[in-house]
Amino acid sequence: MVSKIVSMVAVVALVVVGFWGYREHQQKQALLIKAENQYQRAFHDLSSHMDLLQDELGKALAINTNRQLGPCLSNIWRVSYSAQADLGQLPLNLMPFNRTQSFLKDIGDFSYRTAVRDQQQQPLADGEWKTLKSLYAEANSIEQDIQKLQTDVLTKNLRWMDAELALTQTHKKTDNQIVDGFRAVEKKVSDFPEIQSDTLSALKSRNGPHIANVSGQNVSQEEAARKAAAFLDKPDTNGIKVQKNGKGMQYPSYSVTLQHPNGQNEYMDMTIKGGHVTWFVNNRDVKDAALDLVAGQEKAEKWLSAKGYPNLSMIKSEQHDNSAVYTFVPKQGNVLVYPDTLSVKVALDNGEIIGFNGQDYLFHHKQRTIGQPKLTEQQARTYVSNRTKIQESNMALVENDIGQEILTYEFIGTMDNDTYRIYINANNGNEEKVEKLKQL
Repeated sequence: MVSKIVSMVAVVALVVVGFWGYREHQQKQALLIKAENQYQRAFHDLSSHMDLLQDELGKALAINTNRQLGPCLSNIWRVSYSAQADLGQLPLNLMPFNRTQSFLKDIGDFSYRTAVRDQQQQPLADGEWKTLKSLYAEANSIEQDIQKLQTDVLTKNLRWMDAELALTQTHKKTDNQIVDGFRAVEKKVSDFPEIQSDTLSALKSRNGPHIANVSGQNVSQEEAARKAAAFLDKPDTNGIKVQKNGKGMQYPSYSVTLQHPNGQNEYMDMTIKGGHVTWFVNNRDVKDAALDLVAGQEKAEKWLSAKGYPNLSMIKSEQHDNSAVYTFVPKQGNVLVYPDTLSVKVALDNGEIIGFNGQDYLFHHKQRTIGQPKLTEQQARTYVSNRTKIQESNMALVENDIGQEILTYEFIGTMDNDTYRIYINANNGNEEKVEKLKQL
C-alpha cells in the first residue's frame, strides 16, 4: 500500500514538474518572440525613417522660398530624431555604432538650429546649402545599405536574436549578416568627410569638453587614487580603485571607485590631464531630513569654497526626498555666467555632500571679455510680456540656440501661480529663452 502511494506521489510530482517546465518554456518562448518582434519593428521603422529623411533632405535642396524651407527643415529634425530612437531600440550596444548615431544627431542639430531662426533675416547661406547637399548624398548612401539589409532580413528570415547572440560571443569569430551589415554602415559613415558648418561647429565647440583648457600634467593611476582620497577627505587610498576609461569617452579619464567595508560604494570620474574630478556620487541611503534647504545650501557653499570654487551664486535648489540639489554659477563682475554651472547634492540628514557635477565649470570656465549692454535695464523690461510681474533682475551671460554666448538681462517674474526666468538680449531686445521654474 505504501509503495503504491509513493508511486502515485512520484507520478504526480513528475506530471507537476513536467507541466511547470513546459509552462516555463512557453513563457520564455513568448518573451523571445516579443523581443524579436520589437527588434524587427524598430529596424523596419529605421529603414522607413531613413527613406523619409533622404526625401526631405532632397526636398530642402529644391525649395526656393523661405516660407517652405522652415517647415521642411523641421521635418528633417523630427525624422532624424526618430531614426536615432529606432537605433536605440536595436541590440547594437555591444558593437561600436557611435559614428552613425553622431551623423544622425548632426543632421538633427543642423536642421533644427537652421529652422528656428528667422529665415527672412538669415536665409540659407551658400555654405549651408552645400552642407545640405552633402548630408543628402550621405543619407542616400546609408539608406541604400539599410534597404539592402532589410531585403536580406525579409527574404532570408534573419533573426535579431541571432544577431544579439553573435555580438555576445566576443571570444570567437562569428558570421551574422545583420551584424556585418551594420558594421559596413558604420565603416561607411566613418569615411564620410567632416561636415563643414558654422552652426554645427559652434554646437560641437560648446558641447564637446575643452580638455586643452584644463590645467595640469597627466596623472598616473596612483596619483589619481591620491587625488581622489584628498577630494573625499580620506587620510589614505585604502579601498580606492582606479581604472582608465576607454576611447569612447568624450575626454581621457579615469573611473574611480571607493569601496566601503559595509558594501557601500562611492564613484567619480577624473580627467587624466590634471587629475580634476568632473563628477562624484555617493548613493548611500539618506535618513529622515534634519536640515532644511537653507542649512543644506550653507553646507554646499562651505564645501565648494573648501574645494577651491570661489565667487559662486546659487541659482536653483531642488529637494528630492531627504536630499537637495543646489545649482551654482560663477559671477564675473555683476554678470552671472550661466554656461559654467556646477551642482552639489547634499544629504539633509547630516549635511554630507553625496553628489557633485563640475564638468561644465571645469571645461568652460575662464575670464571673459564681457562688453557693456546697449540697452538699459528699464529698456529691456519693455520686451517682457506685460502679463508677467517682474520680481527680480540680473545681468546674465547665457547661450543661444547655436551655442553663442549672449549678454542678457535676466528677469524673474510670475504669471498666475507660475514663476519664470526670462532672458532678454541686452543689445537688441530679443527674447533669447524662457524657463519655467519648478515650485518646491
